[in-house]
Amino acid sequence: MDNLLTIALEAHSEERNHHRRYEIVVGRDLLDDWTVAIHYGRVGQGGQAKRYASAKADDMKAIVRERLLRRLSAPKRIGCPYRLAAFNAGPGIDIQSWLPGEVMARFFHSAG
Repeated sequence: MDNLLTIALEAHSEERNHHRRYEIVVGRDLLDDWTVAIHYGRVGQGGQAKRYASAKADDMKAIVRERLLRRLSAPKRIGCPYRLAAFNAGPGIDIQSWLPGEVMARFFHSAG
């Protein structure tokens, strides 16, 4: 899989003993289909993974958007927000179309 975009989010709460990591990796496979790999779990542990693939980029963009929006609801669900921990974009990927500004801005806002 050719990794074109990686975004990692982490949620930490000492009081609740929450130390979670959520990583989304967008890429292309050998058949040139779009892929989204999601890795999640407790920081420092093996965690779980889910993978999606489609010839249509819009299908994969919808998954990425839905997963990011779900992470934004974390304060209500788990008591602490996710914050941007890592970001990496390869050449030639349209970041704006994969990571909508209005969604990403909320991760930066919650960090402040």
